Amino acid sequence: MAAAAQEKSKGGEAKKGGKEPFAQQSELKDVFYLFADRKTKLLPLNDVTYVLRACGLVIYGEEEAEIKAQVEKIDGLGKPVSFQTLQDWMTENRSTYARPYEHAYGAVWSLCKEEIIGDKSGVIKLPYLRHLVSEVGDKIKPETFDKILKGDDSIKGDTI
Repeated sequence: MAAAAQEKSKGGEAKKGGKEPFAQQSELKDVFYLFADRKTKLLPLNDVTYVLRACGLVIYGEEEAEIKAQVEKIDGLGKPVSFQTLQDWMTENRSTYARPYEHAYGAVWSLCKEEIIGDKSGVIKLPYLRHLVSEVGDKIKPETFDKILKGDDSIKGDTI
């Protein structure tokens, strides 16, 4: 990141991509209590990876069980998780889940190549993308997807 900042200060635009983290990470203290139980100040174990993703960590589906297992060893099997437990885990592991741009571009290219969100030339088709994000993973309602796109006037038609 420092190199990118130096490049910007020289008057040039920082190069996007490569090994730079794809998602900007937030502090756990800014996210944890939005999801924790208001009375106990504890986070349900099932919400751990959801909160970590909200902090900007890029966690793949097959990594979820391992992360939950690591966290629940501290506060007890199947029990809610404390802020301190999750903070300690993040301090130790956050760099592992700061995926670079090249991972994101590779994933999008694979989804296009398989014609899941676009065509084989890499053109993303919005109706396909809308369907995918409303059906898989942390689902986004189709209406919310439409609102997100309406926020940017530069997108015209149904392809990106």
